[in-house]
Amino acid sequence: MTKGKRHPPEIRKQLIALSRRGRKMMRERRFREAESAYAKALEIDPDDTYALVGMADVNRRSRRFEAAAAYYERCLRADPENRFALAGLGDAYRGQRKIDKALSVWLTYLDHYPEDFKVMTRVGDGYRRKKDFKSARKYYRRALERYPDDPFALMGLGDICAAEGNDDAALEFFEKVIRVSSRPVVALTSAANIYRRRRQYAKAMEYYEKVFDLSPRDSHAWHGKADCHRGLMEYEAAIDAWRMAIKCGMNPRVALTRIADAFACLEDFEQAETYYQEALSIGYDKYAYLGMARIHTRKAQLDRVVKIFARLFREMPGDARITAEFKGVVKKYPQVRESVRLDAEGGASVNI
Repeated sequence: MTKGKRHPPEIRKQLIALSRRGRKMMRERRFREAESAYAKALEIDPDDTYALVGMADVNRRSRRFEAAAAYYERCLRADPENRFALAGLGDAYRGQRKIDKALSVWLTYLDHYPEDFKVMTRVGDGYRRKKDFKSARKYYRRALERYPDDPFALMGLGDICAAEGNDDAALEFFEKVIRVSSRPVVALTSAANIYRRRRQYAKAMEYYEKVFDLSPRDSHAWHGKADCHRGLMEYEAAIDAWRMAIKCGMNPRVALTRIADAFACLEDFEQAETYYQEALSIGYDKYAYLGMARIHTRKAQLDRVVKIFARLFREMPGDARITAEFKGVVKKYPQVRESVRLDAEGGASVNI
């Protein structure tokens, strides 16, 4: 009910019943029915705080963040210290990528409810997104003082350590998340990625396999496993894993380029060219073009090499990777340099 407003018993009974129905429908993810129940409550009392928060929650869960924020704000006009509206409004702003506004609301929340470790973690996440790692650490650690096994605060600290290049510390946090969380998929993937970056491929794949035990269609883990196979020069296995990654939702243009690279390593240039072409049919990809250029260079198909590098320099003038690859071609075929310079219309910068 609205804070401070008294209703006749029959009206009060109706509002309670509608809010209970709304909550039940929310738990069952029947959002339209929940929204209908809360709307009926708001017809009876437009300032009913339970219905306003419920309607806001429905919109937020449906990713209608602007509408959610409007309902939370209406609730806060009626009840400025409503903890559910304050926490939810911060979440709605976060959904709109308005991190500064989200932080302002969550910090106001903590002024009123300073013991809530979940909101402390949200604040930490907000500062981490802003790259303010000092402030993020402060709030993650405050959260852990209240609840030492909070997986979200531990994960946040691990992500900060990883971003700072402190992989050993990051692994300690990720390993603890794996121990305390019932769904440690993100921590397992993050730990696996560190081992993969260190070229400890067997260890990385051990962790990716644990991800598959929980989430068999995790595209990030399939991509990571494929990359490990590539690092071990197990190119056929890498190709199979990238094909699986595509089925599970990985960007097909990127995965097809990786598959083509693997076929090139196997010196199956026909298959490699087929997959590069398939990747490029989806959209521009620097690495697919570079792969094609390597194949054409190997075959001394210099007219095709010229066209590819002219396109690359037009699209990405001054790109270091493109320039480095081009230098390698020019070293073998010096005549290519001037042909690319003439063909790269539109001001390509080819400084060799």
